[in-house]
Amino acid sequence: MTQLVDVALPVPLAKTFSYRVPADEAFAAYGPLGVGDLVEVPFGRRKKVVGMVVGISRVDASAQEINGASLRDVTRVFPREYSIERDRLGLARWLADYYILPLGEVVPLFHPPSPGTKARQGRVKVEVDYPDVDATGIVLTPAQENAVSTAREILQVGEFGTILLHGVTGSGKTEVYLDIIEQVLARGRSAIYLLPEIALTPQTLARINTRFGDAAAAIHSGMSAGHRCRIHEAAARGEIRVVVGPRSALFAPVEDLGVIIVDEEHDTSYKQDEKPRYHARNAALIRGRQNKALVVLGSATPSLESMVNARDGKFCLLELPERLGADLPAVEIMDMRSRPVGDGLSTPLVEAMEMTLAQGRQTILFYNRRGFARAVQCRDCGEVVQCPRCDIALTSHLRPRRLLCHYCGYQKGVGESCPECGSKEFLSGGGGTEKVELALLAHFPEARILRLDHDTTRKRGSHERILAGFAKGQADILVGTQMVAKGHHFPGVDLVGVLAADDGLGLPDFRAAERSFQLLTQVAGRAGRTSEGRVIFQTYRPDDPVIQASSRHDYGVFVAEELSLRKVLDYPPYGRLLRLGISGRRLGQTEKAADSLAQALRSTFLRPGLSVLGPAPAIFPRINNRYRFQLLIKGSLRKAEKSWLVDCMESFRAGFRGVEVLHDVDPESLF
Repeated sequence: MTQLVDVALPVPLAKTFSYRVPADEAFAAYGPLGVGDLVEVPFGRRKKVVGMVVGISRVDASAQEINGASLRDVTRVFPREYSIERDRLGLARWLADYYILPLGEVVPLFHPPSPGTKARQGRVKVEVDYPDVDATGIVLTPAQENAVSTAREILQVGEFGTILLHGVTGSGKTEVYLDIIEQVLARGRSAIYLLPEIALTPQTLARINTRFGDAAAAIHSGMSAGHRCRIHEAAARGEIRVVVGPRSALFAPVEDLGVIIVDEEHDTSYKQDEKPRYHARNAALIRGRQNKALVVLGSATPSLESMVNARDGKFCLLELPERLGADLPAVEIMDMRSRPVGDGLSTPLVEAMEMTLAQGRQTILFYNRRGFARAVQCRDCGEVVQCPRCDIALTSHLRPRRLLCHYCGYQKGVGESCPECGSKEFLSGGGGTEKVELALLAHFPEARILRLDHDTTRKRGSHERILAGFAKGQADILVGTQMVAKGHHFPGVDLVGVLAADDGLGLPDFRAAERSFQLLTQVAGRAGRTSEGRVIFQTYRPDDPVIQASSRHDYGVFVAEELSLRKVLDYPPYGRLLRLGISGRRLGQTEKAADSLAQALRSTFLRPGLSVLGPAPAIFPRINNRYRFQLLIKGSLRKAEKSWLVDCMESFRAGFRGVEVLHDVDPESLF
């Protein structure tokens, strides 16, 4: 007899698969397998698929079949450092249940890609090319002391607790986080520090490394497979006690977890936009509860969900209402309706930049569009050059010179003829960060300019090089997309300019106002950290309530107005949503499938508190040659309804060949 293991695999099937454990020396040395162990097995035509053991029994070593299916062997067992046990196993089961997924589809979250990949020997070293952080002589403000003291009381009790730390930009939230982590380490426990973006990791890690040395390490997708595996293994052995990184860092196998910090907890980057579509903030609360750990959610602009939870007493709300070192920057609203479009830079903004440069200080320009021009239009017939695969205009880029679709990756040369009339004369419409960079070079030929967007950060380490260079004062102006808006501390920045401050307000999405307010408030907070700051919002909607509230840094007024609207519509945080996306290559078939699915849902979900909206074409009806429709289920699904929904989606995939049905629990957007 030999071991027979049931394995959960990352495939969209709500079942497990049985494999025999070979009775040879390699497997005998590992010992009997247990639930949570990570194994490599063949599956279909694939020779190497990583899965997790979820059940164990015995089988005759010579058996060739089980339950009528051919019996195949486990080909590899990964070291114990990769086993998914205790709190991580519980978290995996919760994720599968809450997000309505087979357990195997959440397993990849808990191990690095290519687990067990070897890297160069030696201890894991933290390498951060950032200015040295002077952490000596820091004296906490009374509000910071209160936050640290409250955390200490929760840690002393030794039970799960959640703090929502609402601190204005520059109020010293990071120092509070570090003091709490220090308390946790002193108790012999470990910490996880989550950030919304890889770009934020180096700056924060520099401060953490200064404070905690080699006990801290970052982990994120920008690292090599070997490096990520080394950090994973070191954390499992207890050698690394503070793990820093974006949402994937939450699943690191740290021992005796005492605190999880979720910095910029409002950020939509914490929601994964591909399967499994989980939200790291929700998962952090579950892992914290399982470890009887403290979870700290911090933001200058907390999500409405978190604020309502705090007001309802589920979270402990702590405020840091004052900025350290300087007042919040003054914000000027520049009405662009009566101004010439030009290169996108208004005269007052150019003059403000000239003054800032003359004073030897730095400027950040925020424009949430990359490329040179948003659209290219034929001069003769007026046709806009569109992506042949998507219902979206191609964006013009200069380096390299091309027309590019930002959704499917299609590209074509700039010099090609108009497909409608054959003309080669085109006009560029709109702008992007490339165009702004060129305009800055024309206005300020002596200035040192850096650009931070998806196009300039493709190479490994490019985020770090650009941000570190700006932090060291090696550039005068940083222009970029929302990468420049989040969490950075640049003492030399006096001026922030926002081009098209109203850009996100017109989107047909119930979170559009919230996202716009958060983004504008966050980017404004980059100015005036050490001296008097100034912010200029360029907008065609100067009287919009979101623009007005952002200009006053008035979170309270915005929340009051937005929550009243959400409550009337029964949208989150007062109601629950589940989005179903239906896509296919044939329009008629896809639309028919969406209609049929809607009818099936309405005939099944007939009870108060549950409703089905749609189907309707998605905001972008066609992407990468797939037509897209969506449905919304409003309300919370019961366990039996979740099970029915899984079966329903599988049957529709089988009944409408080529039509894909995906689901998104608690969607962050309706795109």
